[in-house]
Amino acid sequence: MAAAPEAVEVMAGEIAAAPKGRAIGCGERVTLMIEPERRSIPRRREMSRMLAWVIGASAFALSSSRVQAAAGPVRFACQDNFPPFVEMQDGKPVGLLVDILTAAAARAKIDAVIVPVPFAEVQGTLTDGKAEAIFPLAITPERRKSFDFSAPLVMTGGAIFVRSPNPAPAGLSALAGKTVVTPGTGPLAAYIRKAAPEIKLVVTTDYPESLAELVTGKADAAALNYQVGASLANTLYPAKVTVPQKMFSEEPDAVAVAKGQHADLLTRLNAGIAAIRADGSWQKIDDHWMGR
Repeated sequence: MAAAPEAVEVMAGEIAAAPKGRAIGCGERVTLMIEPERRSIPRRREMSRMLAWVIGASAFALSSSRVQAAAGPVRFACQDNFPPFVEMQDGKPVGLLVDILTAAAARAKIDAVIVPVPFAEVQGTLTDGKAEAIFPLAITPERRKSFDFSAPLVMTGGAIFVRSPNPAPAGLSALAGKTVVTPGTGPLAAYIRKAAPEIKLVVTTDYPESLAELVTGKADAAALNYQVGASLANTLYPAKVTVPQKMFSEEPDAVAVAKGQHADLLTRLNAGIAAIRADGSWQKIDDHWMGR
């Protein structure tokens, strides 16, 4: 028998935290009927994780005329090649997080302009005048010292990829003494050094190099962002890499601005994120890009 939807009563401003659901009621407290979770990695703990993010009492008011358009376009810089989050097609940026951001911005009446740049230049766009905000950036305690963040766009994290037909290991501890590759451009190298120092960690230039080292047998495993690793493995080495069924670390990806700046932009954007989560738009975008 199919599981019945779960009723959760929250303040209006907490709706952004709820995964796919339908709102019933109005006023300051709203009941959400949450559909049973499907078996996919980013959603497995989506409800418990996201309910911690309270976005403000204005979030659910987006359906009314109280939301006014921002003055002028807002530039959001991102890495130009980071599928499925961002990639270039016919000279235009597309991807999972491009669609989530533009949908949330449209709902908040923010005129969003996506500015794709090489990875090394993304954070610098906040100081060289090319952008007011950047995405996606994982929220970490260290980064909070330099950036202010929006509500999460998506929950992501590190996962272990191995050569097919080998099953993915249960966790980092299973790789003690093994050679594991990971790109030096993200937070996973530092995480592994601290959490599993017994691993023989090799830092690579990027994701394609990490996967090449794995497929050719130079490494026993590759520690990669779950969504990005799965997308590139299926594109570059179909049927040669085992896509894992769980992540060994989890963290939210969000929009970031320079510390102490553009607070109003984040408030408005959070309201947009709240709206697309509440009406199911976020879920449809996620399903489309993750092949569900």
